[in-house]
Amino acid sequence: MPVSSVTTSRTYLIQQLGQLNDTLSEKTTQLARGKVGTTYGEIGDRRLLDIQLTQRVSMIETYQQTITIADLHLQTGSMSLDRLEEIRQDAKSALDTNDFIIQDDGQTQTQSRAELLLNETLNILNTEIAGYYVFGGTDAVNDPVATIDAILDGENGLDGLRTYLSEFAAANLGTNENGRLDTSALVTNYAGAVPTDSTFTVAEDGAHDFGFDISAVTSTLTNVTVTGPLAADPDSFDVQFTGQPELGETITLELTLPPDHTDTIEIEFTAAATAEGEGTFAIGADLEETAQNLRDALEAEIEKQAQTTLRAVSDEWAAEEFFTTYNGEEPQRIDGPPFDTATALMAGGSTTVEWYTGRNDTTTDPRNDKNAVIDSNLTVNYGVRANETPLQELVQSLAAFVAADFSGGTQIDEQYYNALSTNLRTTLQPAGVEQSGIVDIATDIAITHRTVSLTDDRHFQMKNTYEGTITDIEGIDQDLVAAEILQLQTNIEVSYRASSIVFNLTLSDYL
Repeated sequence: MPVSSVTTSRTYLIQQLGQLNDTLSEKTTQLARGKVGTTYGEIGDRRLLDIQLTQRVSMIETYQQTITIADLHLQTGSMSLDRLEEIRQDAKSALDTNDFIIQDDGQTQTQSRAELLLNETLNILNTEIAGYYVFGGTDAVNDPVATIDAILDGENGLDGLRTYLSEFAAANLGTNENGRLDTSALVTNYAGAVPTDSTFTVAEDGAHDFGFDISAVTSTLTNVTVTGPLAADPDSFDVQFTGQPELGETITLELTLPPDHTDTIEIEFTAAATAEGEGTFAIGADLEETAQNLRDALEAEIEKQAQTTLRAVSDEWAAEEFFTTYNGEEPQRIDGPPFDTATALMAGGSTTVEWYTGRNDTTTDPRNDKNAVIDSNLTVNYGVRANETPLQELVQSLAAFVAADFSGGTQIDEQYYNALSTNLRTTLQPAGVEQSGIVDIATDIAITHRTVSLTDDRHFQMKNTYEGTITDIEGIDQDLVAAEILQLQTNIEVSYRASSIVFNLTLSDYL
């Protein structure tokens, strides 16, 4: 064999050994990493599918991170709303019309219970999760709801609810605390010493929405003429006696209540021998005395209704004006002083404590305040504002009840307490309404939470499927690779032996 042939064989063997070593190193790396290679080019013709699936897995992981945060917010919101609904139901029990017991601090026992519920409500409405306030839309950087002390008594020179209640009470009760109605003195004409007719007038004190509004007067009284009301503003009516009525005959006065004057109360009096029975006036010795008895009875009953029924309605109105701030609405307060002769409301935003400071721009749906993209073409909305009507009414009712003053402990105070607690219970649970507004909000959040949960489950399943396919594309058959490594090791050993024989050949051996 020529020397050149031996040299060529030797070079060839070296190349083969190098290739076998490279292949062994590649297979060893594959076995260690569990993948075909380190680049998409090593995958082969399935690399495009592998790239697409890898991108989808990355997108799913991004959605899952968003879902984790949204799920935390939604779970917290759901639990908070559930508790607020329980508080609403507890509040109805706390506003017990049959539990008028004054404590040493001047509050009733029911007010103390309502104050605890109010405190808890405010704390829940300030729920914060990693910098996100559940009931503050998306703008809140601090507690979106003020403290109970600030709400009730004001702070930093701004007025609170108790000031509103006081001013509205003055405006509705008026100077004489009788609902802004004036009852004139009796005017009597005589024939000698015998009265021939006696007249008195009940009139509204001006054109405004405060106090009572005279709606109608009906009478079955014999020898009595009622003139008016004329549906004017201010309105009035005259009662003229030209003789004595008969026993059992009646007169009824209908008054409407602010602020919209659609709710009506009736004051009825029956002619009787004495005025000992409730809702009666005594027939006197002559028509003048009888007219005076009816006048006095009407005036006294109007005053009582003003300090009980009207004052309770006034407190509701004041609280509604104080707390109604949704969509940027400005609270309205009495245009005064003086307040007892006021005729209008004025903007109170600059002088009133802001009980809610979260997001409050105009929107048709506060759920849009907070959203999360949890899949391609799927965005969920779950914003909630503490000043939405159902939540506002809960805070408003509890706060109005706590702020009311029943400390006198008189029969009038008790009747005022009964009227206010009855009205506020109606606000918390309107007649004919089976499901509260808080439950409606909770339902919105629950539906969103279910959507998020189902989407998360779907992402989990799809991610597993994609990752399985990626593993099939990028992965190896470990048993096959191990067998290939053993074969390579065998081949290398054989090649080394062959190489050593060739490399040890000398010219003398060849010759």
